[in-house]
Amino acid sequence: MPIFEYLCKDCGQAFEKIVPRYDSSADCIHCNSENVEKQLSVFAIAASSKDSAADAGCSRCGAPEPGMCGMMD
Repeated sequence: MPIFEYLCKDCGQAFEKIVPRYDSSADCIHCNSENVEKQLSVFAIAASSKDSAADAGCSRCGAPEPGMCGMMD
């Protein structure tokens, strides 16, 4: 199930909620209002200082090791 970020237009609180589908409705977890707006989420990737792009694995599918998915660079 996907997790989405929402902003309540009544109380102004931001919250995250796990929903069954992308088009599922959500109520505010703070005030129970149905007047919420789905926010644009941004992906984040963290890497340690010893990680580099050369050690990133498969550049096509993102598998940890090249060739794990059957795709070759």
